[in-house]
This record gives sequence, C-alpha cells and structure tokens, in this order.
Amino acid sequence: MMKTRREIADQLMTACTAAGTTHIFGMPGGGSNLDVAGAAVAHGLEFVLVHTETAGAIMASVMGELTGAPSMCIATRGPGAASAVNGVATALVDRQPMLLVTDCVAENERDRVSHQRIDQQALFAPISLGSIVLNGTDPEAASAAVALTGGFPPGPVHIDLDPSAAGTPVPARVAPTHTPIEPVVQLIQAARRPVIIAGTGIAVSQPEARDRLTAAINEIGRTHHVPVLCTYKARGVVPDDAPYNAGWVTGSTIEAAVLNDADLIIGIGFDPVEYLPTAWPYSAPVVVMGSWPLDDGSYTRSTYLGDSVQAESIGDLNEMVSVAADAITSEWAQGDGQNYRQAALNRLLTAASPDPQAGLTPQQVVTSASAAAPRGAIATVDAGAHMLVSMPLWNVDEPEQLLISSSYATMGFALPAAIAASLARPGTPVVCFTGDGGLGMVLNELETVARLGLPIIVVVFNDATLSLIAAKQHPVNHGGSLAVDFTRTDFASVARGCGMKAETIDDVPTYDEALRAAFASGQPTLLDVRVDRSVYGSIMDVLRG
Repeated sequence: MMKTRREIADQLMTACTAAGTTHIFGMPGGGSNLDVAGAAVAHGLEFVLVHTETAGAIMASVMGELTGAPSMCIATRGPGAASAVNGVATALVDRQPMLLVTDCVAENERDRVSHQRIDQQALFAPISLGSIVLNGTDPEAASAAVALTGGFPPGPVHIDLDPSAAGTPVPARVAPTHTPIEPVVQLIQAARRPVIIAGTGIAVSQPEARDRLTAAINEIGRTHHVPVLCTYKARGVVPDDAPYNAGWVTGSTIEAAVLNDADLIIGIGFDPVEYLPTAWPYSAPVVVMGSWPLDDGSYTRSTYLGDSVQAESIGDLNEMVSVAADAITSEWAQGDGQNYRQAALNRLLTAASPDPQAGLTPQQVVTSASAAAPRGAIATVDAGAHMLVSMPLWNVDEPEQLLISSSYATMGFALPAAIAASLARPGTPVVCFTGDGGLGMVLNELETVARLGLPIIVVVFNDATLSLIAAKQHPVNHGGSLAVDFTRTDFASVARGCGMKAETIDDVPTYDEALRAAFASGQPTLLDVRVDRSVYGSIMDVLRG
C-alpha cells in the first residue's frame, strides 16, 4: 500500500531524533513541507521559521557542526529549492552534516503539472553527498539517508518525499581505506623543528573525538613546545594565550615565518579546501593525518601541495595523533610559537590608514568587542574585508568560539550562523561580525533574532562598500565605484523596526559603552558601526603581501 507523505515524514523524523537532531529550520511550502513540519513538532523537534531558504540551510549546517548531529532545513519546490542551493553548497565545502527536505511535484503528476517543476535531484546531486527520493516502502531508507550526512567527510543530503515514486537508492556511507601511519612516524622521528597545522578535520569531528584531539594536540605543545597554527575552522583548538600557539594559517604570507623555519609540517585534519588558491611555497616536507584523503573524489587537492606531501595516513585521527606524539622530538623552546603569533598580531594591529576618515578602524571594532565579551562568548564572521581582522583578533580559548564559512566563504553567513549558535548554546552571548553587503543579503533574519529573543549582538562594519573587492580593484579598468559602492544604509533603524535594540556608532568610547550595555542586557542588539575603510589596503599588505 502506498504510504502517505505524513507517514514518510514520520519515518524521517524518527531517524532524525535517533541521530540527535534537535532543530528544523525553513520556510514551508504547501506540500510535503507541512507534513515534515508537523511531524517534526510531533517528535519533539523545535521548528524555526526563517525568511530565506539560504539562511535556513546555513542555520542547519552550523547547528550540525556544533552538535555533531544533522540538523534540517525545509524548502518548497522550485524557487524554494533553488534558493537553498547556496546554503547546501556551503555545508558541502565546509564539511557540515545537514539535511535539506524539499517539496516536489509527485511523479504521478508530472505529466500534468509544470508549475514550479524542476529536476531537483539533478540540481542537488553535485552539491550534496546524495540527492534522494523517499517513498516510504523501505523503513530503513530514512535512517540510511540521515546516516549519510556523517560521511567521510560529513556534508549535506537532499531529500524529496514522494509516495508515488519508485524511490532512489541511498548511497552507502563508506569510510575511506585506512593507510598506515608508519611513513608519517618515520618522518616525524627525523624532524627537530616540526610545526603542526590543525585543520577542518578536527573542527568537524564528533564532539567527544574533537575534545580528545584538542587535548592531545595541546599536550604535544606543552611537552615539546611544538608551534601550532590553526586554520580558520580550527581556531580554538589551542588557546590563543598558549606559549605554543603560533597564530593562524590561510595559505597567505602572514604565517610564512614559522613555516619557513620548520623542518617538517604536520597536518592534522589538514584540508586544503580552506586555503587560498596560491602555490604552496614551503620547502619543508609535509605529512598529513586525516579522516578522509586529500583527494576525496570531489576535489583533487594534493596537486595544491605538489611534491611536498611525503606521507599521508588516513584513519582514526585520535589513534594516529597518539602514535605520532610518541615519535616527536623537538628543539623548539618554550614560547617560540607565541613569539611568531605576537609578531604577526603586531603587524596587523599597527596597519595604518593612509587617509583616515571618520569612524573606527576595523581592528578597533574587533578588539573592543573581544575585550568586552564574557569568557566563552561565540563570534560568527561573515565573508568580506572585516574577516581579515575578525578572525585573528577575536580571542578564543576553546573550539567553537569562532565560526566562519572558511572553505566556501559565502557572504550572508554570519547572521544565520549566529542564530544557530545561539540555539545550540542557549544563554551563551553571540557576537555577529558582518559587513553591510553580507547583512543586506539576510537582512530580514534580524526579525528572526528578535522573535526568538536571542542574546546576539550584531556588529555591522558599515562602510557602504564591498571593501574586500575594492581593495583588489585596478584603479582604472575594474568598474570603479559603480562596482563596489552602496548608499550608506541606516541599519540601526532597520533593526529597531524588526524589534531589536540598536545604536549607530562612530567613535570608540560610544562603542565600548554600547558593547557593555548589550552584553549586560542579554537582549538582541545591533550596533551600526561607521568604519574607516581606507585601512584595508594596509591590512591586505600585512596579511597577503
């Protein structure tokens, strides 16, 4: 007998709750989405209504990263599905487990219905771990689809519910073949000045495994004084004030000093998808330990490293790090790592504006917020020029305190991510660093923050410009101001209209006072900060040369 859409939705919710799913985000259409929303509420999941499917998919992906369990976004068929594409692609490249469930035109109605009908399996297949039709006849299919999100690497899965369809097989969740650790160990034993790069593979591990990895890497730093660089996704794996913290790494020039002094680079959870697309410049050999290979079938990333990778071991990261730790001998002295980090920070903090205008420097915006924030507060960071200062200058002492779309670098990430972080960590203050361009893409989600009463402080770097693009422009033939300049928006007025507290800021004392008041109140707040954009050129020179 053909299953109803609600019966299929109940199968899916049973599988989700068994996997630890707690939230479902989205904007429902009038078809199976309503059955999914009803089933979610009936199964005890919290439904969060959002304004755009892109934002809902980003919320689901960040919730998945923070909890280790796949969260869900729902979208209507056709335009809703198309709108969710950016959020799903973000989850794929940033290695986050999530489910997108869309309405669809039923197979038995496709000859009759053309309205909002597109091939959604073809749309999502290239940007997901699987694009699946569930018809309810196989009770295990829903569980298999949910389990697929925790793949190697983790990522998104797209689902259509269609009782009239034949259904599609769920791809198997297959772990990569383990490779031996011995070649890695041999190179570690021969090294005397190894440097560790902690990467995405640590950040997206299951919470218990991530905690063990973090403890093991910090023990290596304490015992052997080995400098540790963290990618954007791995910020907090080592505390910022640890003597062995050598700073951050993006494939740029700012980290070159310590890597040039290394005689071996040890990648733990190393995933070059995070790195800028520049040539790998370092002469030291590279060894990599990961849960999935550098060449994973989706991207060929070992070519980025050329012949530098001397050995790669795939398997259980905790087991491999434990073996590798016993092989380390180091000539580094205590505090060497922190010396590299402080030198880089000093260069960043002293980058000056050639033509100061009214407003705060980007560095002041971040350092003031970090100083005012209570310990354990979370920051989310959008794509744009402000990320160049936000990522290094927000202080962290644990993972998950600084969130960014590092690999996909999508604008409009920070506000949805802040909503997900606040729901995943109830009561924890969250600061959302966003530019005017990125906030404009998800502006109506300010109402979501206000409606849910979340303790989020939205800090807008308001310079009325796509500043990162402007910094890259040729002065003559790249479109000039028409390509990068907006009319300045009064985001404080918009936020008040959405039900948030808000203030316009143009000097440091006012900003510091507003931050203290916002953290003390715990209320949704937006600070519209007038920023001097002219310093970004100097910042780019410091970071990227």
